[in-house]
Amino acid sequence: MTDIWIDIFAITCLVGVFAYGLYIVYYALGLYDINPFYRPVPLSQEEKEKLRHYFPYLKSMGKGTQTVYFKRVAWFRAKKAFVFKHQVNNQALVKLLLSGAVCYLTIGFRRYKMIRSIHRIVLHPKKYYSNFNRRYHLGEYHPGLKVVALSEDTVHMGFADTTDNRNLAIHEFAHAVYFETKDKNSWEALRFQWGFRELKRLFANEAELKRMMDSGYFRTYGKTNVFEFLSVLTENFVETPEEFMTQFPVVFGIVSKMYNQHPLADAYEHISKNV
Repeated sequence: MTDIWIDIFAITCLVGVFAYGLYIVYYALGLYDINPFYRPVPLSQEEKEKLRHYFPYLKSMGKGTQTVYFKRVAWFRAKKAFVFKHQVNNQALVKLLLSGAVCYLTIGFRRYKMIRSIHRIVLHPKKYYSNFNRRYHLGEYHPGLKVVALSEDTVHMGFADTTDNRNLAIHEFAHAVYFETKDKNSWEALRFQWGFRELKRLFANEAELKRMMDSGYFRTYGKTNVFEFLSVLTENFVETPEEFMTQFPVVFGIVSKMYNQHPLADAYEHISKNV
């Protein structure tokens, strides 16, 4: 009788391992966009209008670029794993906004799928305790795990005011873009890393950094380190590009080249049509 139970246990374990293996294969096929059985659901007209509302500079893009952007948002929303901890409200809207934020940052990239940097996005209802560094956080990015963790209430606050230069989603995704491009040899990755080196030189220049932070335009959190400096600049670049370009045209030019986009250009149409 004992042998029978051992056999049943062994078979159950084998079935479990096999099923998990199938799931991993299915997930990988979907992630690399080669799963013929799973295709992203196109955005509805209502969802497109929501994105235009929360990302006002979408209107600066030509119709062709907007079409590509909406397809990318649908792909990201379908292919990435969104994990909701506890009771998170407005889950559909959160997924749309976060997918829209990533694709907005990478609209000037040919390779936009963030395969090297983002596998999961974890949403907490509010400020949460992180077991990784034993502190409370509003958001954080873990490059080794390829995980972005965010507090849902702060995410919504970031999109509620599109001109206050505070957007948690944009901030954390800027970190991910850095790691996505790190040690890659593609032209867009090299361009981004070139810009990051330029920002490091600016950050190391105490007089220039003080001038920027004393202006009141950038959040002083950008003084923490060069990575936070990048993310803070990215928030300003996305939300108030006119003021950014007016006050700090050289820095604006660097960030614009890094992301290969100029939100102030009329109907700019220079991104890849590969989706």
